[in-house]
This record gives sequence, C-alpha cells and structure tokens, in this order.
Amino acid sequence: MKNMRLLVFLGAMTALVLGLGVSGCAGPKRFSPVSPVQQPAGRTLVDGLQLVGVGLAEQKTSLTVSATGACLVLDGRSGQRLARLDGGEVELTCRRSGDRVVWQSGQRKGIADVVVLQPLDPGYRVGYGDHRYRGEFLILPTPASLGLTLVNNVELENYLRGVVPWEIGRHGRDRMAALEAQAVAARTYTISHLKSRSSRGFDVFASVMDQVYRGSADEDAFCNEAIDQTAGLILRYGGKEIEAYYSACCGGVTSRIEEVWAREGMPYLVSHVDAMDSGEPFCSDYRYYHWREEWTAGRLEEILQTTLPEYLAYMSEPARIEWAGSLFIPRDAGGQGAVPGGLLDLEILDRTTSGRVSHLAVRTEAGEYRVRGDRVRWVLRPESGNPAILRSARFEVELIHRDGRLAEVATRGRGYGHGIGLCQAGSLVMAERGYTFREILAHYYPGVSPTVGTITKRK
Repeated sequence: MKNMRLLVFLGAMTALVLGLGVSGCAGPKRFSPVSPVQQPAGRTLVDGLQLVGVGLAEQKTSLTVSATGACLVLDGRSGQRLARLDGGEVELTCRRSGDRVVWQSGQRKGIADVVVLQPLDPGYRVGYGDHRYRGEFLILPTPASLGLTLVNNVELENYLRGVVPWEIGRHGRDRMAALEAQAVAARTYTISHLKSRSSRGFDVFASVMDQVYRGSADEDAFCNEAIDQTAGLILRYGGKEIEAYYSACCGGVTSRIEEVWAREGMPYLVSHVDAMDSGEPFCSDYRYYHWREEWTAGRLEEILQTTLPEYLAYMSEPARIEWAGSLFIPRDAGGQGAVPGGLLDLEILDRTTSGRVSHLAVRTEAGEYRVRGDRVRWVLRPESGNPAILRSARFEVELIHRDGRLAEVATRGRGYGHGIGLCQAGSLVMAERGYTFREILAHYYPGVSPTVGTITKRK
C-alpha cells in the first residue's frame, strides 16, 4: 500500500523505520538541507510527507489508544491490513506477548510484531490519555525491556504546532517575531536530533528531555501562524543543521555548552550578555530572573541521600567521566559514595564563563562529592518538587550555622534553565522592541546566518 509507513527491526535493539515501504535507515525519514536561501514568507518548503517519531510512553503493561473516526489497524512489519475500525470514537487495546503485540478492539483481535493505528482521514485524531494527536500511532515492544512503547508519527510542521505554544507560551502579535524564532529553533532542534533516540524506537521524547509536545489540543493561532510563516526554515552552520538549544531565561548571560554538559564546544553556543551594547539584559523583567530556594539542613540531607548517588551513577558513564573529573573523595580509605550520610558543608569551587556554578563541593560524613556543570541543579533538588530541579546553575549559596552545626541552606540565583542558545524571555522582549526573528536568532546563535536554509525531500 503506497502510503503505508512500515517498521523494520534491526537486531536486538529495535529501530523505527518510516517511509513509503521498507527503508534501510533507522528512524523517520531524514531531511537533506540545501544551501541557505531566503524564501518567501508562508511558503511550504517541505517536499513530500516528512515524519517525526515522537515517543509518548514506554514500558507500559498495556496501552489503550483511540481514534476520532474510521481507521486501519496495520501490521507494522509486513504492511498487512489487520482490521478496519468504523464508527465515531474507536478504541484499541494492546498488550505484550513475548516479543509481539496483542491487539483488541471490541470482538476483533490479533497479534503482530508492531501495530499501527492509522486514521483514514487526516482530519481525524488519534488519542492517548487526555491528549489528541495528528498523524498515526505505532505500538511496539519496548526495545531491550518489557512492556510496550507508544510512538506518534506526525508530519514535522504539525509536530511543531504541538510544541511551540508549550515551549514559549501564548502571546500576541506584538511578539510574533519571538514566536517565529522559536518555531525555527524548534524545527532545527528536531532535524538535528532525528534518530537520537532510535535505540528506543523513536526520534524524540514528548517531554523536556527534548521538547514539550502535547499534540493537537489547545493549539494557538499566533503560534500556528509563526510556524506557517517560517515553514521549512532551519538554521545551519558549516553546511549542517545547528543544535538549536534554548531555555526559558538565561539570567542575563548565555552559556557555553562545553561548560554546562559533557559536550564539545560549538562556535554558535557561546557565552554572551543578553543585551545590545551595555543595556539591561532583555530578560531582566522575567519573573524568575531572580529567585531563591531554601532548605533546612535536615531536609536537604534527606534529598542528597538520593541525588548524590544518582549523580555518581550518571557521571560514571564513559561519555561523561573524563569531562566530570574527580567525582568523590572518601573521608576514610575504601569509603564509598552510595550512602552520603550527614550533610556537613557546601562550597562553590569554580564558575563558568557565564558565572554559573561549574564545580560544587558537597561535604558529607561519607566524603566530598564534586558536582560538575548543570548537574548541580539535579543534586540540589527543591524540597517542594516545583520545579523538579533547581531553576538555574547561576546561583550563590548561603549557609546558616547554629551551635557549630549547619542548620539552613539557601541559594539565590538568576534565570531558568541551562542558558544555552536562545533565551525565550529575552526573545519576547526583543520582539516587542521591533527586532525581526532573523535578528533574534542571530543574537542567540552568534555566527549563524539569520538567513536560514530549506528542507527538501531526500531523493
């Protein structure tokens, strides 16, 4: 069937393969950018159907999905039509049986390696939980694990409709340039991260692990207009799509990527003041430009019993250990860091170019933990759980001692997020002041031309 997207399993680790028939590369179709050119606003530049595989759920014992109209149940490996489901809202329930997927809808049931739920009309939506989505669903055995994985296959521009309003928010026409800049950044991020999660069976997560994506519900008219006005446009450096990271608020200074994460430096992800000339930072009026977080020593100690061992495990992976350096210095010979014990002290040892904490010493009864880069936000987890991690690594530490013992800990900081690339709060102010989306992108990704490239179908 010529419009059918199929799945191919490659070895023990499943990789998602999408196309018009069976393709030889993992993940939904990649895009082949051409040389940067300026295109008329609003022109659709994507040639043909291009899909993004978005991971919605993993390791689920069972999955119940739905469609708002008639749909097909397909075998994702062979392309065989297993059933046609008619009616209004139709439901499909799946569970795992060995390395296969058992599906059922009413009295109809079957088994396949991978199940595809494909609406017959592009106007119909597929649903999972409280959310509705454009495109189709794939249900596959979670690779190298138990349970099921749910993937939403969706056209790139429609994917962005479910991303942009949740990433930058909903704003008026006076901030349209910021919405356009966000659309280009999100599109570029997507393209540069295709296949980055292929071992899991999809391209990107639907969460802050990549970009927040909530499907077709509550789409925003201005955000959709921004996506349409920049359709197909991406940012490129040296002939390649850039890694267009962005965060809520840089706190007045953006970050160098290699000082935040175990990554190589990139000439367009550098540290610079979020202002033109010597003016106030564009993001200075953001509600979390200044913030404060507090703990009693006892409560922070409880949190560290979880976060410090997690940090050691995370940084001990081969790709990070060399960058992280010394992780733990035991108080006693042969001591281990798995049980931190009582909290004794905290000290900022070094800072990044942007003023963020690059090395934090957390001293406990077990020894001294050396926390590197942005992971300080995961270690100093707020007691409330909101936010889930510390807002920024650009902070000062306040320690209060009573009777010779640490009693309270507080952090005073600036900004929200890692601070790499585009600052969403700053971009909104730039838009209000009349900057174009190209000028906004040039400010936050220095050296990247504000004239962006196009995406064309690979021949």
